[in-house]
Amino acid sequence: MPLGLALTLCGLGAAFLIPALVLLGLSARRKRTCTAPAQALVTDLRVRSSADDGLSFHPVYEYFVDGVRYTGTGAHLSRRVPRVGSVIAIRYDPHRPQRSYIPGYDDRVSRILGIVFACFGSIPILVCIFVALLT
Repeated sequence: MPLGLALTLCGLGAAFLIPALVLLGLSARRKRTCTAPAQALVTDLRVRSSADDGLSFHPVYEYFVDGVRYTGTGAHLSRRVPRVGSVIAIRYDPHRPQRSYIPGYDDRVSRILGIVFACFGSIPILVCIFVALLT
């Protein structure tokens, strides 16, 4: 295999693997630091549209920690969209209460995206290794 092709395939793989590692690392960090449970009130649903994905719903929620009001926005939800006015369970960082996430939603989105990027990044690298072993 020509060196240029090998470097191109490995570079393409790395271009997908690096964001995968970042997404998975951020998700793991959020789970590790956001340990305090709280109840949050869904105050709004941000609706975004895109040509390929249709509508996506992002719940906006507010919660209180030691009498201070914080707000957060959840990741894209497609199946179980909470209604405005409903109460949801969240987790927040006790040292930085403005950091929060919705367990089961936000962590799932990061995990799925990380896995998809890792799969796409692995394919060119595996092709490069396979061709190198054959020659």
